[in-house]
Amino acid sequence: MPYLETMRQRTEASFVELHRGVTELHYTQFPDHRNSGDSAIALGQARFWRAHDIAVRTTSSAGSMPERVRDSSIPVLIQGGGNLGGLYPVLSEARYELAERLPADTLLIQAPQSVVFPTDADRRAFSRRFAARPNLRVAVRDQTSYDLLRDEVEDLSLSPDAVHLLGPINAPEPTQRRIVIARTDDESAGGLMGSESADWPADPLDLRAHEWLGWRAAKHPALKPLMARDHEAWMRRAERRFTAAVRLISRGEEVVTDRLHAMLIALQMGRHVIAIDNNNRKLTRYAETWFGELQPSLRFEHAPHTLRP
Repeated sequence: MPYLETMRQRTEASFVELHRGVTELHYTQFPDHRNSGDSAIALGQARFWRAHDIAVRTTSSAGSMPERVRDSSIPVLIQGGGNLGGLYPVLSEARYELAERLPADTLLIQAPQSVVFPTDADRRAFSRRFAARPNLRVAVRDQTSYDLLRDEVEDLSLSPDAVHLLGPINAPEPTQRRIVIARTDDESAGGLMGSESADWPADPLDLRAHEWLGWRAAKHPALKPLMARDHEAWMRRAERRFTAAVRLISRGEEVVTDRLHAMLIALQMGRHVIAIDNNNRKLTRYAETWFGELQPSLRFEHAPHTLRP
């Protein structure tokens, strides 16, 4: 079976299990920022919910979550991604506070994540403030993450990333032989950035303003009603960021990247990908877990200077 359909089916089956018994939910930690990979996750999740008639009652970013969600009796889902474990303290604190305040009999779902514990203190905080919560389901995206949590979380599953639920991605024809998508954040392993590289596109002014307002609302709850827009309005923001990323990636016949979602999106566009691991091996951990015999149009290189023409 072809790579794209196999990964779509694996992800669908994993999400069905993760959402067992769920007919409605609150969606939290919507990625209201320029990381287009997180927007791809949001769109994949939303496609699953529509296909399975799961009603999304509220959608909010980490800073703008309505107070009533903390008292919810219906399931609450936290966005998938690569921020579980402590690499991003603001998101960790929002996740742990929700887990501590949500009623014990309310189901809390963590959508598929990669796990990194920067310090022993981060691991202890995860265990004490999140993993100890009753009625918790956690999905992780790679075997290493699963092994880290297997003794911590009772209802733990291994699931591919939600981007696979988008299936084949239509894109413009390439305009150049190669494009380099390089991380410019703390997860970069260094060496891939250069005059010809690019990271995810910058947000236009209105999206930057909305992100800013969301974080202001975290400190000034009176602003939260200004963020109370329907689910589809939030998803249109994700669609705009995702579309900008597709336009960027599509320029190259070949895509060189140290970003997991640039790798996955490019493969779903039918491009050949050269992957350079980031500093926590997120890309190789994912490929080793899921690709095996599938043989997508992908090769890994250990460092930029080893790239072959």
